[in-house]
Formats: sequence, structure tokens, C-alpha cells
Amino acid sequence: MKVHAKAYPCGTEQRHEELKARLAAANPGSVVQAVQDGSITNVTLVEMLAAQTFQAEKSGTLLAKKPEVDLLLRIAGTTQIAKAIRERGAKAGESFLLIVASRSEIIGTPGLLRELPRSQLSNGDLARIERAALLDVARG
Repeated sequence: MKVHAKAYPCGTEQRHEELKARLAAANPGSVVQAVQDGSITNVTLVEMLAAQTFQAEKSGTLLAKKPEVDLLLRIAGTTQIAKAIRERGAKAGESFLLIVASRSEIIGTPGLLRELPRSQLSNGDLARIERAALLDVARG
């Protein structure tokens, strides 16, 4: 399954809920999530975690009711929603990373000019991907 992903670093002056809504409207069927700045430094990691979310959605085994929350849980490496929001969720007044993942090409929105770079996965990234995949087992 081909997954497209982009991640946009955003400053404190931007509102994550507003940008999430605009990005979701521009990309129907996509998963859009805002996380704390620094939570992810590589868009390739986003693609891998999003692929797990899309596969779980397809098989009916999401970690949460919504794929957006499933993705946040995988980014945080936990099955506890409150913990994921506390540890990785975007906070008002702080810089954040806006993530969008889709099975089709992604359309950006005005104001999102800078994108997170794509690079080779580090050993730490690979460990996060594995930990996220194992959340399905921990939940079951």
C-alpha cells in the first residue's frame, strides 16, 4: 500500500486546530494530526507509522475509534490516549508539527511553506516503527 505523507513545522503564532481543518478539507480521506514540535524529524517515519494506521483501519483493528487518534498513539508509542495527548499532542501557544497522511497525493494549504525533510530511517526510527506495530499486540 502506497502512503503519501507530509509534515509541516508550524510556529507558535499558528493555531493547530484551524490548520488541521484546512488541511483535512483540502485532502479528503486523509489523516491529519498535530503533534509537539520535535516529536518526529523525518517524514519517512510518518509514512511508515501512517501505513500501520491505514492497514489497521482496513482490517478493523485501529487502536482507537478514529485513525487520527490511532496515528497519535503510534507516534507516542502507547495505547493510552491521555498519555499520548500529554506526551506528544500539540499544545496551544507552542510550536507544533502538522502531519497529513493519505493513500493519494497530498495538497498543501497556504501558510504551510516549509516541509519536514525526508531521510533514511535511523535505528531509533526503526525501533519506533516496531514499537508502534507491537501496540496492536499489546491491545489485543
